[in-house]
Amino acid sequence: MATLPAVLIGRFLAIGLATNGAIWPAMASDRVGLVLLHGKQSAPEQHGALADAAAAAGYLVDQPEMCWSHRRIYDRSYLDCLRDIDDAVARLKANGATAIAIGGHGLGANGALAYGASNRDLKGIIALAPGHRPGRLAARPPIAQSLATARRLLAADRGNATVAFADFNGPGAIMVTATPKAYLSFFASDSPAVMPANAARLTAPLLLVVTADDPLQRREEIFAKAPPHPHNRYVTLRAGHLGTSAAARDIVIGWLNELSGR
Repeated sequence: MATLPAVLIGRFLAIGLATNGAIWPAMASDRVGLVLLHGKQSAPEQHGALADAAAAAGYLVDQPEMCWSHRRIYDRSYLDCLRDIDDAVARLKANGATAIAIGGHGLGANGALAYGASNRDLKGIIALAPGHRPGRLAARPPIAQSLATARRLLAADRGNATVAFADFNGPGAIMVTATPKAYLSFFASDSPAVMPANAARLTAPLLLVVTADDPLQRREEIFAKAPPHPHNRYVTLRAGHLGTSAAARDIVIGWLNELSGR
C-alpha cells in the first residue's frame, strides 16, 4: 500500500470482509480508465493536477463537462446528466481501458456515487469533498420556495419551462436557470442525488476524502452506508474545499495502485 503524504492529518480507515468468506479477486492486468467529474459551476480542468498525476501513473483519464458546469448549469435532469459519464466510459474503453473508476469533487462526487449505485462493473468510486445534500438544501427558505414554485409549475403542465431558481454553491446563495423538472431532480428530498442512499447501493470499493479546513465537510454518514469492502477508505486531509482534488492526488493514485495490484 502506498505511504500516505504528510498532508494527511485524520484517519485512513479500511473496512474488510473478515467474517463472510468473500473473495475479492485481484485484477492486476486491468488497464484502468479514470473518469473525473468536476464540481458545481466548475469545468473539466478543475482536476488538472489530479488528472496529470493519474496520466503520469499510467491511467487513462477522461474529464467530461457535466450538466452542472458553469456553462451548462442544470440543462438536464440529474439522471439524464449521468449519461455524459456513459460517454466518457465509452471513450476510455475505445482507448483500451479494461476497467473503469469514477471520481468527482463536490457535486461531481455526488454524481460519482449515483453512477456507482447503478453500475456494477466498476473498479472503484472516488468521492472528493462530496457535496449537494437535497434534504438539507430543501430546508433552506430560498430552496424551499423554489421547490414550491417548481412543483406548482409542474402541476400546471409547465415542467419544461425555463425559470430562475435558488441554489447555493458553498455558503453563498446563487440563482440558476433551469426547468422545473430538472430543478426538482436535483433538489427534491426524494432526488436521485441523495448520497447515503446511493452509497448503500455501491458494489465497487469507495474512497471518500474530506477536508479538515472545510466547515461543510463531515461525511461519515455517507461512508457508513457503503457496503463493506476491504478497499474502502475514509481519509481526512488538510486542504480547502476547492483544493481537495489537487491535495488528494497522491492518495487517489496510491488507492488506484492498490486496486490494480501494483
